[in-house]
Amino acid sequence: MVKTRQSTRASTTSNIHTVIETIVSVTASEPPKKRVKVVQTSPKSDELPTGKIKETRKPRGQKGEIDPSQFLPRVESHWKVGAYVSAAGGVENAVTNAASIGANAFALFLKSQRKWESPPLNQECIVEFKKRMKEYGYDNRMVLPHGSCLINLGNPDTDKREKSYVCFLDDLKRCEALDLELYNFHPGSTVGETSVDTSLGLIADCINRAHKETNTVIIVLENMAGAGNIIGSDFAHLAGIIKLVDDKSRVGVCLDTCKQLPSFLISKATTFEPTKAGITKFDELVGLKYLCGMHLNDSKTGYNSKKDRHENIGLGHLGLLSFLHILQDPRTQNIPLILETPSFEQAKEVWGTEIAVLQRVSAGEAGRHDDTSIERGTVNLDALIEELKKSALKGAENDKKSARSKAVGKVAKAGNTKATGKGSKRKRKISGDEQEDPATDDEERSG
Repeated sequence: MVKTRQSTRASTTSNIHTVIETIVSVTASEPPKKRVKVVQTSPKSDELPTGKIKETRKPRGQKGEIDPSQFLPRVESHWKVGAYVSAAGGVENAVTNAASIGANAFALFLKSQRKWESPPLNQECIVEFKKRMKEYGYDNRMVLPHGSCLINLGNPDTDKREKSYVCFLDDLKRCEALDLELYNFHPGSTVGETSVDTSLGLIADCINRAHKETNTVIIVLENMAGAGNIIGSDFAHLAGIIKLVDDKSRVGVCLDTCKQLPSFLISKATTFEPTKAGITKFDELVGLKYLCGMHLNDSKTGYNSKKDRHENIGLGHLGLLSFLHILQDPRTQNIPLILETPSFEQAKEVWGTEIAVLQRVSAGEAGRHDDTSIERGTVNLDALIEELKKSALKGAENDKKSARSKAVGKVAKAGNTKATGKGSKRKRKISGDEQEDPATDDEERSG
């Protein structure tokens, strides 16, 4: 039977009425959703953030109820090991995420790393953050927030440097709103358009300016691997900036093991001397009094690669022995020691294991805190490395499964979008607002 155009139109009309009736029925059965208006303000080029907290949206909170009985145990130790935990859903969730993996310290990003401007912190989130800090027993000095990797205070271009400074100052004010004492950031780059000394002066000027516009936060410079025109690969760079800072009580340094310390940490060493030499050199050129934290990362690349490629603890070119040295050196006590290793979105499995291994060593599992404990064989490095390797492999496998599942979902969603002809305009709008995914090497992001 061949359908006429009139019969086809009648059939289509009937289907439309059926769909409309279904939509009306479903809509009527659901309560109306309350819309929340999100207000985002952009500072003018000649106007800096005021630091006032505006309520923009209610905190989403963590999914489900918090069950502390499921948290990994925290080891009492003078070495405060933690990780960069997620603050998704509100900064207060970072505290819970840290406690859940047995961390004695933690780090977080205070806003999107893909944007120069972000909505202000929500007042309810601030209150809840402080509440959880007390509830889970975290000292404010054991939190090491990381600044936006877009920031480059060493850029000789005045307009671009000012744009970085506004973002930088906003980070600092967020720290102070949360009563956090430290703020870690990458010094910057010459971008190949000026000398290192000039950039060091520009960075110091920005720090001096920020000190006058804030009250308490300590600005922590991070050492760098030295790719391209990046500043901070030489301890002398850090010392040069500090020398030009007026209030030296509010400036410090964070050492990343994947960037600078490979020069001094030797994975095949059988004594503590390599690590001692590295810390001693830092003390000579900068000063141990400025050491405010460390990033604990093994390295996928070898000595002097000038690349920042993080590997899981004990599985890279540094080796587990290097980290045992750090966790048994009294000069690294009572500062945040933060893992930035791959977690494969399996924080408990991977970071939880790495924290547990390092804390067991720091708590005295190695026996005496010197090289003789290793020479006597009281530290079973092979067993510890195997434990770390298993957790990383399991995390990677779970990550692959998750990636496959997401890929299938995207294909299905793309098919639905193509079938309906909708969504492409919205997708382009989002792409225009967001920047590219961060580079694998965070040093490549400084502009």
